[in-house]
Amino acid sequence: MRKCFLFVTAGLLTAASAFAVAPEFWRVRSAVDFLAGDIDGFAVTSRGELRPGPAMTRIASFNDPFVFSQTTAPNGDRFFGTGNDGKVYRLRGSDLKLVYMAPESEIYALAFRDGALYVGTSPNGKVYRVDPNDGKASTYFDPKQAYIWAMQFLPNGDLAVGTGVEGKLFRVDSKGESKVLLDSTEAHIRSLAVRKDGTLLAGGSAQGRIYEIRPDGSTHALYDSSLNEISAIYIDQDGTGWAAGVSNVSPSAAPAKSQPQKPAAQQPSSSQSSSASADQQKKDETPSGTAEVTFSFDNRSSGTNPQAGATELYRIDPDGFVEVVWKFEHEMIYGISAAPGGGVLLSTGPQGRIYRFRDGEIALLASVPDKQVVSVSTTGAETLITTTNSGAVYRMENAFSPKAEFRSSVKDAERFSHFGHFQIDGQEVGDGHVAVAFRSGNTSTPDATWSAWSAPVAASAGEAQVPPGRYLQWKLTMPKPAAAISVNEVTVGYVNRNVAPVIDSVAVQDPAVVYITGGYPASPQVVEATNPDQYGIFTSLETHRERTEPGKKVFRRGFRTVMWRAHDDNGDKLEYEINFRRVGSDRWLRLRENLDETSMNFDTSQLPDGRYELRLVAGDGLDNPGTPLTDTKEGIDFLVDNTPPSITSKTEGDAVLVRVTDKLSPIGKVEYSLDAERWIPLTPVDGIADSPDETYRLERKAIAGKFVIVRATDAFYNVATESVGLNP
Repeated sequence: MRKCFLFVTAGLLTAASAFAVAPEFWRVRSAVDFLAGDIDGFAVTSRGELRPGPAMTRIASFNDPFVFSQTTAPNGDRFFGTGNDGKVYRLRGSDLKLVYMAPESEIYALAFRDGALYVGTSPNGKVYRVDPNDGKASTYFDPKQAYIWAMQFLPNGDLAVGTGVEGKLFRVDSKGESKVLLDSTEAHIRSLAVRKDGTLLAGGSAQGRIYEIRPDGSTHALYDSSLNEISAIYIDQDGTGWAAGVSNVSPSAAPAKSQPQKPAAQQPSSSQSSSASADQQKKDETPSGTAEVTFSFDNRSSGTNPQAGATELYRIDPDGFVEVVWKFEHEMIYGISAAPGGGVLLSTGPQGRIYRFRDGEIALLASVPDKQVVSVSTTGAETLITTTNSGAVYRMENAFSPKAEFRSSVKDAERFSHFGHFQIDGQEVGDGHVAVAFRSGNTSTPDATWSAWSAPVAASAGEAQVPPGRYLQWKLTMPKPAAAISVNEVTVGYVNRNVAPVIDSVAVQDPAVVYITGGYPASPQVVEATNPDQYGIFTSLETHRERTEPGKKVFRRGFRTVMWRAHDDNGDKLEYEINFRRVGSDRWLRLRENLDETSMNFDTSQLPDGRYELRLVAGDGLDNPGTPLTDTKEGIDFLVDNTPPSITSKTEGDAVLVRVTDKLSPIGKVEYSLDAERWIPLTPVDGIADSPDETYRLERKAIAGKFVIVRATDAFYNVATESVGLNP
């Protein structure tokens, strides 16, 4: 049972004063988290457990870059087919010996029966019968095909041979005489497996289908994969079949295999074969490896479109029912074999990993530095894998790895940070069974500028003894390996260095603009100010609202609204203080403090007319009471104008000239009314109202004998009215 610990470490709370108080925690606790690290000697279960894994011993290394295939003789000899020189090696004990070199460059298939080794070559595919001791060889079967991909002996001694690029499956008897068992629409018959009754399962490349060929010769497709190739098929001792479907992987272009050139003599001649080859060529794109694996545990649905490099694991029941049981989004299965203790092993690329699938769950058992594990085979209690980049053979041991090491992914704390306590949660993680070390730096990739690894701490909790920095990594080892060890979660606490908030922008809105919340009637709107509050003489129209929402826009004469935006890279809560002063004064006066919103309106009617300026201070003291930091913006000026315009008039010829003046602000709108009827807008003599001194013209004949009122409004919504008549 997984245990859960919640703690706040004293080491973090007593960190240097330059660091924020509130700690954060980096938790590695899922399979995705663990699989993102570098794994050597550990196993990762689908439930998110880091467990001891089997040791991997490199038992053979090759000058050849690719080890494509393997098979086993009854006496325990192992044989390996390689590329690009078409060599076959025999491993007897620890003695590795070259036993055969084919005329062709690639050995994709090997089989052993009755003391003879059968070697399938490509291109110009042929099957050779080779004496495993002296290497003497003879051509056993020439299918006139470019590639020999897979070979399996049937119970009666016949040899099944899967070929390309015409997608044919042959049966070859002991005399070397052949018969086509399947002439498919695939470009390649890529993989084969044989049931005890002689039924063949074949996997195609191009259409990505699984075929069943029964001993009586009847053939039908069991499954049509959404992926384009069936890269491996295996039948376990219970008769259950297992197959891997992969996308964007071609037998001749996969990273696990070299790309041999097809000789001109082997190009298919029929239009159907040419079409199949062309279609396959379009699909045969080398996938780009990625350093990060997507490991999904809600992955049994096969209804989504496959992504490049995707793999599906299929279970094939004895009655022919095929079901998707697992998916990898960025890894590809190249080989399937029996797993010691039950289940099946999956050899994969491009991260050199070996998985076990058992009872509906998957576990990463081991990994090797060679990035493509192209074959896996279990004989008795011994499991061997072969790799490319570079060519090698590894044995999976029954014992735990004596030098197991797990390196976490690099944690980006986003800014310079102090690292505190760690906690390891799991089973048998105390008493020196596991040890953890740390290193830190300020580059995203560990290099010589990082700190050295700290001394390993063989405890389930302690202090991360590393210098402050932006990035952190930890590694886990097992000084005392034990089967019961299970690491469920590793937590490391840290605090960011406190940085000052930043005021991004400040703006004073137009005169009389106010933002408030609540339901108000349609315009014209009348809102009343609250009584003067504890902050001084200024009333406010503030009401409760979301801190980042400005509210509803209304107008109130004499009011001004200031709005701002600020941020804090630490994510601290911010409080604001606003001060004001008359331009030319050296003394700031308090307008409002302890604001947690990003706007404020205030009534300027209590101030004498003139030009004023604001000072905004943003502080992070709520989260950093001992060491608050602030940012300040000054020089945010605004005008106070509470005096209405002045209206005078005089008669001049056939008109009355009305002059409107204002001491501080431009004239906004001027209107007149005749006999107390509707207001009629006036246009200035110069055509535009844009100054504090404007003249307007009324025709004598239009106003003669009328009761005339002129109303003038300045830019601050101050209103003046005056009666206008004809002067004698």
